[in-house]
Amino acid sequence: MPDLKSWNLWHGRRKYSEGCENCYMYYLDAVRSVPARSSEIRRTGDFSKPLKRDRHGMFKIPAGYCLRINMTSDTFLEEADEWRNEMWQIIRRRPDVRFYILTKRVPRIAECLPADWGSGYENVELNITCENQRAFDERWPIFEAIPAKHKGMNLAPLLGAIDIKPALQSGQIESVCLGGEGIGGRRPCHYEWVRQISQDCMHFSVNFTFNATGAVFVKDGKRYLIDGQVLQAKQAYLSGLSCFFSSPTYKLYHPVDGHLLSEDELMHPVYNAERCITCSSLETCIGCVDCGSCTNVSLVSMNDIKQMRKDKGLVRQG
Repeated sequence: MPDLKSWNLWHGRRKYSEGCENCYMYYLDAVRSVPARSSEIRRTGDFSKPLKRDRHGMFKIPAGYCLRINMTSDTFLEEADEWRNEMWQIIRRRPDVRFYILTKRVPRIAECLPADWGSGYENVELNITCENQRAFDERWPIFEAIPAKHKGMNLAPLLGAIDIKPALQSGQIESVCLGGEGIGGRRPCHYEWVRQISQDCMHFSVNFTFNATGAVFVKDGKRYLIDGQVLQAKQAYLSGLSCFFSSPTYKLYHPVDGHLLSEDELMHPVYNAERCITCSSLETCIGCVDCGSCTNVSLVSMNDIKQMRKDKGLVRQG
């Protein structure tokens, strides 16, 4: 089943740094018996996804939705240079949709931005991923100098302690996400590493989401084997290390007449009553689109999820 929250214009990637050693995309391609696709960078049939319409002429991707770009590749790969301008053109045609870009190839960002980028697009969030201190020390100084309306960091898979205070002190980072290695690899993630990053984000009032423990989680010197993404996410939620302060403000515009959209004109998020109840990303997630792909699903509001947590005693440790 395709991921409705991702927009993969091209597929395949070359391994870039330590975090890529057990790349989840290589693993998933092998599971699907298509390992040759992993290192072959090729354009996909999903290129025009944000522009597709339903039989009533309405965009299938609603106003206010968030699409994660190239989660099975990297937006700034050299092999994708011939396609990237078309990507920016599509993003400009949907100023009512948010676009999330994540990359390890920070040195290439500046040269790959569109000519009219200026101080950034209102609907684009640039994110870098750092798996250890070496990666952060290499990538952050470059990223700090790149203009953008919205910036974030993804520390996954976390392979060591990282001091990200220089980024938090800059005031540029709106959110930090973190996860251990849980798909395709089992390198350990330590509770103490996560706790320090959580405390630093709290100090600077930056949203922090601990997405998943990873398959091997170490706390107080004890090693825990946690199999399955659902359980890894639940344990991360119950740790109480995530913190949320406020939602970033996105200025989204109507794709036809260009007027600034009000909250009433944007999609109203709903959530899966079963799966979202122990998800650390609840406050920062755009929610579900009732596309009909899932059966027997109860879609409820964020407030409903929070009440269900109280009723079931699923309170984070804090």
